[in-house]
This record gives sequence, C-alpha cells and structure tokens, in this order.
Amino acid sequence: MRINKFFCAIICFFTYALCNSQNDIYSEADLDSIYKRFKADMGSANTDASFFKTLDLSIQHIKTDTTAALLYHKFANLRLNMGHWDSIAEQMHQNGYDRLKLTQYQCKLVISQFNLIRFSLFQDEPETLDRAKHSLEIAKKCGELKQIAHAQSYIGAAYINLSDYKNALTNLLESEKNYTAINDSTGIAMVNLDLAIVYTHFQEDLKSIAATKKAAMIYKKEGRPMNYAVSLIDMCSSYLDIKETDSVLKYLPIAHKIVEDKHQLANAYVHQHYGNLYGQLEKYDDAISHLETSLEINKTIEDRSLNVNLYNFLVNNYKKKGDLNIAYNYALKSDSVSKLIDDKYEKLKSLLTLANTSYDVNKYQQSRDAFLNYIKLKDSVLGSEKLKEIAALEKFYEAEKRENLIKIQQQENDLLSTKNTASNNRNIALIISLLLLAVLAYALINKFRLKASKQETLTKVKELENDNLNQKIEYQKRELASKALHIAQKNEMLLELKQDLTAIKKDSSNTTKVNHLISKLHIDRQIDDNWEQFTNQFIEMNPDFYKNITHLYSNLTKNDIRLIALLKMKYDSNSIASLLNISLEGVKKARYRLRKKLNLASEENLEKHIMSF
Repeated sequence: MRINKFFCAIICFFTYALCNSQNDIYSEADLDSIYKRFKADMGSANTDASFFKTLDLSIQHIKTDTTAALLYHKFANLRLNMGHWDSIAEQMHQNGYDRLKLTQYQCKLVISQFNLIRFSLFQDEPETLDRAKHSLEIAKKCGELKQIAHAQSYIGAAYINLSDYKNALTNLLESEKNYTAINDSTGIAMVNLDLAIVYTHFQEDLKSIAATKKAAMIYKKEGRPMNYAVSLIDMCSSYLDIKETDSVLKYLPIAHKIVEDKHQLANAYVHQHYGNLYGQLEKYDDAISHLETSLEINKTIEDRSLNVNLYNFLVNNYKKKGDLNIAYNYALKSDSVSKLIDDKYEKLKSLLTLANTSYDVNKYQQSRDAFLNYIKLKDSVLGSEKLKEIAALEKFYEAEKRENLIKIQQQENDLLSTKNTASNNRNIALIISLLLLAVLAYALINKFRLKASKQETLTKVKELENDNLNQKIEYQKRELASKALHIAQKNEMLLELKQDLTAIKKDSSNTTKVNHLISKLHIDRQIDDNWEQFTNQFIEMNPDFYKNITHLYSNLTKNDIRLIALLKMKYDSNSIASLLNISLEGVKKARYRLRKKLNLASEENLEKHIMSF
C-alpha cells in the first residue's frame, strides 16, 4: 500500500511539472513545492538541463532578491548533492550571489560566496583561493566569528588544492580555534577533515586518522549521515595508507550503505577504496571489479583526477594478475587523461606507470621516452619547490647582508671620523705646546693627556677593525652554510633519480638501457664533486685550522674532513644526517670512527676538541 502511494505521488509530481513547463514560468509557491519533492526523493528527481533552465527563468521573475538568491542556492545544492557538478549548478550559485550583492546583507552574502567556493574546491578551479580570500573580507564586514572561521577554513582548503600545506595548516588551525571559541561542533568537524589531509601530507598518519575520526563522531552525533559517511571514507583512505585492512573492513561498509544511490562522487570513492582494499588482500579480481565500478560511476561526474587514480590502480592489479597488455592499455589511458589536468603530481605518477608498464610489454622506446619525460617533469617539480625554499633563504641572507654592509659602512665612517679627530687633537696639542712652551709643567701634563687620548683612539680603531673583520668572517660562514644547503638539496634530487632508475632496473628483465641512463647521469661522481667543492671552500676559509689538524692527524680522509667541517660549523647530528643524506645511525658511526682517528678518550668532547684548533 505504501509503495502504491509513493508511485502515485511521483506520477502526480511529474505530471504537474510537465503541465507547468508549457508555461515556462513557475510561481514562488510552485518552486517551493518542487524543491520539497526534489529533496524528498533525489533519486527520481528531474535532472534534465532544460528543466533547470526553466527553474532559473522562474526564479529570475521573483522580485525579492533574498528570496530569489535562497532558491538559486537551494536548487544548485540539490543538483550538486545528486552528483551533477556542472556549469548549471555553478551558474545558479553565481546568480544567487549576484542577487544578494544588490542588498546590504553582508552575512547572507558571505554564505552565498561559500557556495561558490565549495563548487570551485571540488572542481579544482584556479580562482578558488581568490574566492576564499574575498569571502574572508566579506565575513569581517559581517562581523560574525562563525563566518570568519568558515572563511578561514575555505582558505585553508584552497591552499591544500595548491599543495601549500604550511599556509593551509596555519589557516585551518586558526579556523578551528575560532570554531571552538563559539562551540560550533559542525565547523570543528569540517576543519578536522581538511586537517587530516594536511597531516597525511606531512606523513603524520595517526594524527590524520584521529582528525578524521573526530569529524566522523561529531557528524554521527548530530545526525548528519552523509557527512558521517564522507568522514568514514576519508578515514578509510588513511587506514589504507598504513595497510590497516581490518579497520577498512569495519568502517567502509557503513559508509557504502549511506552513500549508495544518494551521492555519486562519494559512492565512486567507496568503490575505489574497496578496490585498494582487495588489492592489499591479494584478491585482484574483486579489486578490479570495484575499480571498474568506480570508473562507471565517475562517467556521470567526470572527475579526471579520480579517473587517473583509478587507471593507475587498475594497472597495478592487472600487473599482479599477470595481464600485462590490459595493464598497458590502462597506463595509456592514465597518461592521456593526466595531460588534461593541471596537476604535476598526477602526471608524474602516470608517466612512471607508463614507463614501467610499456617496458613490461617490450615497448622499450615508449618506456624510455616516458621515463625521460618523468625525469624532466620531476626535475621541474623538485626544482620549483627547492628554488622557492632557496629563494626565501637567499632573500633572508640578502636582507641581512644589506644590514651588515650598512653597519660596516657606518663603522668605516666612525673609523675615519675617529682618525680625523685624532689628527685634530694632535694639531691642537702642537699649537698649545708652542703657545705655552714657557709653562713646562702644564706642557708636560698636556703631553701625558694627549698620549693617553692617542692610545685610546688607537684602541678604538683596532676594535673597529676587528669588528669589521669579524663581520666578513661571519659572511663567509653564512655563504658556506648556504652552499652546504644547495649541495644537500641537489644531492637529494640526484639520489632520488638514481633510486627511481634502480627500481625500474629491478622490475625489468632487460637492464641495458637503464644502466646506460644511470651511467650517463654520473650521479655518484656529481655528488662527490659537489662535496669536493664544499671541502675546498672550507679549507680556503680555515687554512690554519686545516693545516694544524692535518699535521697532527695525517690519516684523515675526505669524508673525515667533511664531517669535521660540519661539526666546526656547529651543525647537530640531525642536520648532518639531512645534509649528507644518511641516517642518524650513520652519523653516530662516522663520529665514532673520527674519535678513534683523533685518539680521543671516552670522556673527551669531540666538538670541543675540534674547536680547540
């Protein structure tokens, strides 16, 4: 009986909508009724573009801006919740914002702007950060802490999309603080989902899981099943990263039950996670089935980044099954789609996947080309990131250098002034001596006074010259430290390239071309040359130190001198490990060998001994 009533209601609704569509205009009451029916049964609602154009035209005829804006946003969000992230939904949100902009309601306007940001975030649009920053400006005019916190959370999310995780963390923590101040649990949950992404980037998996679980429990308590499900899906992603399959088996079915047939994007991610889960459990047929289901669902969403990931996961599972040709076809698809999106990291993964997979099917030229493109792009990505860090460091040093140059110039001016003063004093003394030659006692006293003044002046001159020398030595130390940082970063990149080449070599049967690439790069020789330059510059800066220590200890190697240089520059073990690209245990062993060569007793301090030369 209940089923018959339901179908009658649906038939009546669409009959009503069809009749009204002939007039092209719905009244405000009609729109409200249509919205309620949409919300009650989104799965059966009309998603045809022409129908939404009719809704748009109808809302345009509503004279009250706030009412029209509310309807625009309500229908746009319903379309998004049905999984249609398209230009129709975005334009309706934009129309709502434009109508509210005509009013003086800043607090309503900022909420309208949030709808646009939400769409931009999911579509990875380039204007997302600008939209988010503009929302903060509107929120401050509104004056409500809740809206300010919400704007800060969107700025954090926009920075995540730009892979600027430091700025993302700063804004998200500030947002969480403001949400906590007003006891807004929903806002806290939303921010924690984004914090989980940041913590994952910083490889703090336990923090990421804790943040996601915190959000999930808040949504569950507040009775928001869709948000609860999305949180569980994110949490399962973190569990998959650390291979906690039991936890995924516990939470993923709960999320699946909630989002199935209700949220296409979330449902696509559920099947992706099932695919990864069964892949980890070595049930490759089940994994492939779920990944292909996710691809099918994604056809209505057209999320290209999701497609790239799904293709790469399918490549891995088909390779493990031994179906290399199918894996190769999916690698080609991944490479093709990755070229259409502005995400260098996705392109890197696709290129490496294509290089490995084409090699497996004996397409060596294609493998070589893909790998060379991978190296070129990775060099570009790493280079741009390292250049940003180096530019910031150099900017800091340049500012400090300018300040010190000004100080040196001031000191030189003071020195010149002091010399002029001394010269004037001598002239005055001579005149006084000539005038008061008869007064011998006064002349003698004056002579002693001038002598003391001269000595004081010479002392001050000496001090200023010493300060000048110390400043120059300090510059040289900073330049040497900066060079060490450059070398470490360059060596890190070279070693990563070598590891990637070695990994490909290990996975293939024919290694001739890979060996040729390794030999062409001369990675080990380049690293040695870099550190040779650093050691030579250190010796030039500290000739007496180097001469004394090598005279006493003639058995020191180049590696020993390098470690001594870093210790003299007061680097701790963590910093030395990072600069030399070795583990802390490796640093301890190197220090132990050096102590033996320097004949140090166990109670003697290595750093103090080095500093004594």
